[in-house]
Amino acid sequence: MNATVNPEMRELQQKVEEMRINLARTQGEIEIIRHNSERNDRQTMRQFVIFTVTMLITVATTLIGTSVFQTDALRREMTARFEMVDQRMTTLDKRMDRLEERMDRMEQRMDRMEQRMDRMDKRLDEIARSLDAVKSGLGVRNR
Repeated sequence: MNATVNPEMRELQQKVEEMRINLARTQGEIEIIRHNSERNDRQTMRQFVIFTVTMLITVATTLIGTSVFQTDALRREMTARFEMVDQRMTTLDKRMDRLEERMDRMEQRMDRMEQRMDRMDKRLDEIARSLDAVKSGLGVRNR
């Protein structure tokens, strides 16, 4: 019985030993997988953070660049419009100056015409007085 137990016992011990080796190997592999998984998780998180920061920088840069471009375009457009308005105002000022000159000349003409009219009124008054003197010398009555 001892002889049959011993070989069975040895077989069992060998199997237990093999199972322990397999268990240790499996645990080692599990530990390696766990370690790799943690490392991959960390790397994935780093990549995500880097990607997020890169995208934020890209979006911010794009927004700033677009804003600068739009602002510059609006500034050029507004400058062109202001220059056009300034040019129109200058033209209008010149026209107003010419109109004022014409009005001054018209006013001078009107003054000269008034002076002529005054002189004509004086002459007519002198003529009327002369006629009245002639009429009174002739004995004609005034109406």
